[in-house]
Amino acid sequence: MVTEAQALDIYKSSIHFDGLNICNWSPEIFQAWHDGGITGVSCTCGLWEGLRGSLANVVQWKEWFEQHSDLIVQAHSVRDIRQAKETGRTAVLLSWQNTAGIEDQLAYLRVFRDLGVRKMQLTYNTQNYSGAGYTELNDSGLTGFGREVVTEMARLGIVCDLSHVGPRTSEDVINFAPEGKPPCFSHVLPGGLKAHPRNKDDRLIKLLGEKGGFVGLSQFGPHMAKGNDSTIDDYVDALDYVIGLVGEHQVGIGSDASEGHGRPSDFMAWCNKDKGYARQLTPWGSQKVVKPLGKLADRAQLAAAMARKGWGEQKIRNVLGENWLKYLEKIFGE
Repeated sequence: MVTEAQALDIYKSSIHFDGLNICNWSPEIFQAWHDGGITGVSCTCGLWEGLRGSLANVVQWKEWFEQHSDLIVQAHSVRDIRQAKETGRTAVLLSWQNTAGIEDQLAYLRVFRDLGVRKMQLTYNTQNYSGAGYTELNDSGLTGFGREVVTEMARLGIVCDLSHVGPRTSEDVINFAPEGKPPCFSHVLPGGLKAHPRNKDDRLIKLLGEKGGFVGLSQFGPHMAKGNDSTIDDYVDALDYVIGLVGEHQVGIGSDASEGHGRPSDFMAWCNKDKGYARQLTPWGSQKVVKPLGKLADRAQLAAAMARKGWGEQKIRNVLGENWLKYLEKIFGE
């Protein structure tokens, strides 16, 4: 048995990779990652933006990498994430929650890959050129263009994320993706613990697992079994539930941390409307949301919660980050 004190020591020497943050980016957030011992983070730098807006977001991140090089470094590879651990910094993997940034131009994928956008969610909530998000009235499935996008992402070494993607489109992608380059659910919760359209049903999670894909667990209180009364211990229970579906080595953390953003706020309102301005998709731009992992600076408490559930050292290390890195190596090839 690992004690809570031992778990905190294990955390200090572990790789901890968080598969999704959408925070109010600032030096304060970068410092919080450092204080929380977070080795690497997949950071949303694209949601509804087209080509021009997506490029502007990358430019801003490039400036931050220069201005705050004592705290953050851009990750282009798994090696970069491991080196960040050695230098006491947090590796930032630039990511999109939509493929709106390529508009209808397949060739733009290479440009953004070269700029370091190495993880892209196929669609965000609604329909785009590639497929349907989970809020669409009719999930149209993976489109012909979407097949080209999935194939090219795999060839270029870009992670294909299906977290906000509709169930039919998700299943199409899981079955279509080139062998050895499976997609992931970077920040989801299991439908087996709470039925909700945003959660992935157990059958789909198992299918993804069979294909070698990866599941990162979100801490979005309203979609957890106990809703906004959920605790960090309930989060670990959810991890164990998904481990029971796909195994210990295909599960990790995808917190969906949004630290620094208010509810309500203009940013959250923009996130929760179609294309950022049209119909209201969800109420979460203003309604209460509890995230039971707490502040980024307190992330080590997750390891203590794992110890309370009887987890051993290797399981703690695997789920904190080693599993994510092994999956990323499949896609990046390095």
